[in-house]
Amino acid sequence: MSRALQVLILFVVTSTILYTPLLHPSPEASFPNETPESKPLLRVLPAFRKEECDWAIRWDVCLRCVSSRYRYAQRIHFYPSGLYREHGCYSEEKGFFLIKED
Repeated sequence: MSRALQVLILFVVTSTILYTPLLHPSPEASFPNETPESKPLLRVLPAFRKEECDWAIRWDVCLRCVSSRYRYAQRIHFYPSGLYREHGCYSEEKGFFLIKED
């Protein structure tokens, strides 16, 4: 296995494991004393099968949504100093919702 591939795998696994609500609790905690520039943008992606999650930003969240028969979605908050993305699921009945981390 090439060195570049090993580094890429390590990065993907580490970023997936380290993503927890404690590290990224909320947009307000990540951008204290800032006001959003606009309303959050909701992106609902058309993933209905596990094979379609390979292009999702958070494929682990996408897989959990799809396995629960929901669609993968992102809510993007716009702050002056950057973006904050929440990754969760979407259904027509519930709208956007965050899934609980195991």
